[in-house]
Amino acid sequence: MMSTPAVGAGGSNGPAGADAVLVGTFNTPGADTPVLANAGGLVHTAGWPDAPDAVAGAGPDAPSWLVRGRPGTPSAGRLYAALHLPEGEIAVLSPSAARAEATAEVNALGAAGSGNDVGWVTTQRVPTGGANTCHADLNPAGTWLAAASYDSGTLTVAPVLEDGLVGQPVAVQAPDGSGPLASRQEAPHLHFVLFLDDDRLLVTDLGADRILEYSLQDIVRNGAGAGPGNTPDVVESDCTPSWTHLLPAGTGPRHLALLPPLPEAGIEGRHLAVVGELDSRLHVLDLDATAEGFREVAIVPTHAQDLDPGSAQDNLPSHLVLSPDGALIYVANRGRDTIGVIRRAGTPELVAEVACGGNWPRHIALGHPGGAPTLLVALERGDAVVGLPLDADGIPGEAQTRVAVQRPGFVLPGS
Repeated sequence: MMSTPAVGAGGSNGPAGADAVLVGTFNTPGADTPVLANAGGLVHTAGWPDAPDAVAGAGPDAPSWLVRGRPGTPSAGRLYAALHLPEGEIAVLSPSAARAEATAEVNALGAAGSGNDVGWVTTQRVPTGGANTCHADLNPAGTWLAAASYDSGTLTVAPVLEDGLVGQPVAVQAPDGSGPLASRQEAPHLHFVLFLDDDRLLVTDLGADRILEYSLQDIVRNGAGAGPGNTPDVVESDCTPSWTHLLPAGTGPRHLALLPPLPEAGIEGRHLAVVGELDSRLHVLDLDATAEGFREVAIVPTHAQDLDPGSAQDNLPSHLVLSPDGALIYVANRGRDTIGVIRRAGTPELVAEVACGGNWPRHIALGHPGGAPTLLVALERGDAVVGLPLDADGIPGEAQTRVAVQRPGFVLPGS
């Protein structure tokens, strides 16, 4: 039996009630059917789980990934958004006046105030030097932000200044590379960044079936003219990866998750879960690198196997998330429109595959909206966010709640 999931990774950045979920979308000005009259890229939903509704929309264009600031660091109290635009950007979001007033009310009365805004305003927008910036991560100290841009194969790092704003970005291009699937792997396509510590970061390259490992300090050291100033100019770095970790040809590595030790299951040391978007498999790697890179210790499909060996080509896994005790891995399957549930053990095992409640689950998150353990699912092509209740064993049930949101790409509970 699993422990129930906590609300939002890293805790809440404000007083928004447990019934609130912030949604990042691919919406941009000119969209034919905005969800709300004032809809922007961010949509604030409330009333979970009994009567959820989209109550406000605003914010920057296409904030398809959101990162919470880390408590006790310069980034605390902010959100950082990766903007999925032809000329990619990072937006720094700060609490709105209404949110600040609600914070004061919570502190004084223990209850959240009400308002009609999304709770966040755009304080700063900084270019990444890449195209379609799709993911970002903060280092543990909250002093550096890294971002991946898919179409250009660009990794960008920028300092987080003392006031939480972002300093001068430094961009590095992935080395040349390709994979066997010509339509998707003709060139490097970076999709996900993950800090292992304050200096060491990993970047998935879906286009070349590899995980690139960089030293943050090497990137900055090799960046021509890089400095701490708060400037919109992007400087280039000629830094090369400190390590290249290869995956089987045709994997298409998309998203990552650190797997903690699980002694009760006989799993010691740290491992890494890698979702293969192109092979529909979860790859588990030992983080103690060998001369060839990370050692692959297990591969498990993200969905039930069909008689047709080519069925994986019709499925494109997207995001993965861990149960709080680290025993279960949830993977969103686009195409099949399901959630795969993998139990960690000596050999990981797919223990369930359940309907996700709609079309094209791009992002999933665990939370307690309204107090109920729930897997939230952003249905990018279904124009909705749904909630799947979790049973005592952590297995999602049928979608019980649904909010209409145009082109959702990210869900952030408790904001």
